[in-house]
Amino acid sequence: MASDETRRLLKVFGIAVTDYEDAVTEGASREKLAKVEAEVFARLREVTDLLERLRAKKK
Repeated sequence: MASDETRRLLKVFGIAVTDYEDAVTEGASREKLAKVEAEVFARLREVTDLLERLRAKKK
């Protein structure tokens, strides 16, 4: 069963992606797009780190 931390991380990642999609759809400025894109990539790194930790546990 997924931990609360996993659920929180996936929720935050989903919000970041949605914010990015909204910014693109709105035609946001380059600065805003860069900011929300950076947030997506930061959260993606966290998800990737989580996957690596889970992969290490199964060995």
